[in-house]
Amino acid sequence: MKRYFRAWALAIVLCVILIGNGAGAQESTGSALSVHVVQRGENLFRIALQYGLFAEDLAKANGISDSDAIAIGQRLIIPLAVEPIQPLQSHTVSAGESLASIAAAYDKTIADLMTLNDLTSADVIYVGQVLTIESGSAAVDATQAESPPELVPTADTGAGQRHSFSRVGDLPADFVHVVQSGETLSAIGLRYNQTINALAQANGLLDPSFLSIGQRLIVPGIQLPRLTLPSPAAVTSFTIDPLVFEAGRSGRIELLTSEPVVVSGQFLGRELVVIERDAGRRHNMLIGIPMFTDMNVYPLTLQVRDQSGQSSAVSATLQVISGGYGRQQITINDSELLAPAVEEAEIALIRRLTERFTSLQSWSNSLSLPAAAPINAVFGTLRSYNGSPFDRYHGGVDFAGAPGTSVLAAADGTVVMVDRLQIRGITTLIDHGWGLYTLYAHQDETLVETGAAVAGGQVIGAIGSTGRSTGPHLHWEAWLNGVNVDPMQWVQEVFP
Repeated sequence: MKRYFRAWALAIVLCVILIGNGAGAQESTGSALSVHVVQRGENLFRIALQYGLFAEDLAKANGISDSDAIAIGQRLIIPLAVEPIQPLQSHTVSAGESLASIAAAYDKTIADLMTLNDLTSADVIYVGQVLTIESGSAAVDATQAESPPELVPTADTGAGQRHSFSRVGDLPADFVHVVQSGETLSAIGLRYNQTINALAQANGLLDPSFLSIGQRLIVPGIQLPRLTLPSPAAVTSFTIDPLVFEAGRSGRIELLTSEPVVVSGQFLGRELVVIERDAGRRHNMLIGIPMFTDMNVYPLTLQVRDQSGQSSAVSATLQVISGGYGRQQITINDSELLAPAVEEAEIALIRRLTERFTSLQSWSNSLSLPAAAPINAVFGTLRSYNGSPFDRYHGGVDFAGAPGTSVLAAADGTVVMVDRLQIRGITTLIDHGWGLYTLYAHQDETLVETGAAVAGGQVIGAIGSTGRSTGPHLHWEAWLNGVNVDPMQWVQEVFP
């Protein structure tokens, strides 16, 4: 009995000791584990971040089925003796970072960092600058660091917004994504090749599952447009829209000059088509980014030739991201239509036609939808046919209309092809000028002929199921200077 009483008393003493240690957030067990004491305001996700773990790992180690059910004072096992991430004494600013994102990463306030680094504004930091994080650490004086390039942004730097550079000034600090309806942090991370944890840390998100429409998220690791050479004296404005180009979508560049000049350029190994306007003082380039373009930073080079024949260069770097497209498996009974040679021949025909540039712009606003029917397939989805690899993609938008539903021209233009193709079936191709074409496939019949001028909203055919089709629908494509792009971007935005 005495032995049992002593053991029981010893257990009570140990419990008291443990409770006494509960004032701190972390306890060491002296073994391959650490113990974290839950503090007020903490959740499983935030605790996991402190130890470089996933919340799922922490839940599994502690047998937690409901991550929202942890309580203040609860002791959590931290596996593998992982110690909390210690704050660094200094931080070197990288592309895409802001003072707000850096402060959140080190559990500091913006005011803390401004005081420690003698900053007069939260917007003055630049790539390569070394910031003091803890008092007493030595930071490199700003005058000793390399100065940022002289550029001036003249518009909002949010995702999807235009961005202009004049000849002198500074770069924006962050790339910002504006949350759209139905988006999750996981989907946003896929789009920008970022982990959920990286996005959560950059934005100080306590609960990564909760996002609101219109919320602005800093995306780390995205390089904003950067001039690599001083712009020529004749250039008064250099506009890039959007800030970051996406594979499968369209971008635009505009150069304004103080005098008439001739502009040419190259991007992604292709010669740019330059639209000259305002007597040679306004120069527009509409760019289609091919699908499967690797996520990377690419050089943009423009040549500016004045009236005397002298040339100068405008050089910049632009980021291309993947776009975060989904996946789909499809079964096709007629396997002959899956032959790569058949697809390549049909694509080559369409590309050959859509590379022709017409200088007359036929559209004046955004494109209209080509059918009064619900959308049942979007652009860019990676596809596997009959169990094949996901090495093809859906090159258009599908409208699930009943057979015979009217097909409408998306804008004014000229019909350049009416044909029955092996994959797309009965197809109509319309040239809208300035390199933009729209294509209407799987029709039951067409009501126009090659060479006909059509008006936006005009009935040009009827929905069917011809070609490689699993049922009645309209397959609608957009092509820009020979590059297949998302047509819905042209519905939602006005170009140029």
